[in-house]
Amino acid sequence: MGELIVASNGTRAIRFGICQRCLSMNVRTFTCHHGSCAYCRNCLYLGRVCRCDFLQERVITTPSETTDLTMPFELAPAQTRVASQLLTWWDERKTGLVHAVCGAGKTEMTFPVIEQVVNEGKRVLIVSPRKDVAIEWVERLEQAFTVPITRRYGGGEKDFIGMITVATAPLLLNLRDVFDYVLVDESDAFPFAFDVTLWRTIYRVGKGVFVFITATPTAWQQMVSTVHLSRRYHGFDLPVPTLVKQSDEQITDFCRRHAAKPRLLFVPTKPHLEQYRKTLEDAGFTCRTVSAETEERTDALHWLQETKGIVLATSIWERGMTVRDVQVGVLESEHRLFSTRGLIQMAGRAGRKPDAPTGEVCFFYRERTFWQDLAIRAIVKANSR
Repeated sequence: MGELIVASNGTRAIRFGICQRCLSMNVRTFTCHHGSCAYCRNCLYLGRVCRCDFLQERVITTPSETTDLTMPFELAPAQTRVASQLLTWWDERKTGLVHAVCGAGKTEMTFPVIEQVVNEGKRVLIVSPRKDVAIEWVERLEQAFTVPITRRYGGGEKDFIGMITVATAPLLLNLRDVFDYVLVDESDAFPFAFDVTLWRTIYRVGKGVFVFITATPTAWQQMVSTVHLSRRYHGFDLPVPTLVKQSDEQITDFCRRHAAKPRLLFVPTKPHLEQYRKTLEDAGFTCRTVSAETEERTDALHWLQETKGIVLATSIWERGMTVRDVQVGVLESEHRLFSTRGLIQMAGRAGRKPDAPTGEVCFFYRERTFWQDLAIRAIVKANSR
């Protein structure tokens, strides 16, 4: 139980064409000081390992610390019910799913069980799908707990494990049986949804107790014990999307109708960003674009909130972002890249704040699809629970 490191002897780093650090078969050939040699590209960011190298397992020791918890706000009765269930699962050492609607306050509901685990001398891991979501977790955890929070994502620490660690899955590839309690946030999101290697990695770093947290679980995640939370912490219904036949006039009308509020327009792909940006600029609007390649997404978030402007975004912003009183439009909502889960998450960006609990959500379409109807039906069903 520990960390795989490159050493002078031990197990060959690559055996039978398989990397023993990340179990990937994605090996290539390059010239090293031993001659032509295979190396692993999948875990290259952890340091190159090739067939010439050996791996040893180093035991990770963490000084045991207790922590105090300062809750940022008092949990609502429904949130308290979920927090109690998480404590029960921990006592029983059971894996479970928190199926909570977008904006339900899932992060804060986990704080009591994190406190319990840490004060029993056990390690906690929060796995996030993306760096920006991980940063948001760290900020909230640091305000609530007195123990240091270890950052194991791009720009964070890679050589230390604390009592509470926040990480993205790729930076866990060289760890084995380290964490007693593993929380997987947005467990259906990219890249989790498409990468079996990452799931194998997550299961290897834990010791058997996992909690999946999402508003849109996959079918296999719903096979474990589940606790539902169908109400946001402020008690208001989720905004129900309306279907609008797409045209340039309808899009600009939506933007003008909410001229005094932030507006977030989702598009299917990066080329669509420039296409619709030109449409809006020709109509006299100023807007920004956000995609996976946008380095300063936080700056765009602040700009949207402060200027009440318009941001065109790919699905990179379907999760992990909150803007007060934002109005949401999904352009070309029939596009094959927009799944039902994705549409639900995009709609969930609206109405997240208690002082602005409502908002308009429009699914603009050129043709109607089953996925649009299914997303709207799921939101209506959550509101009726």
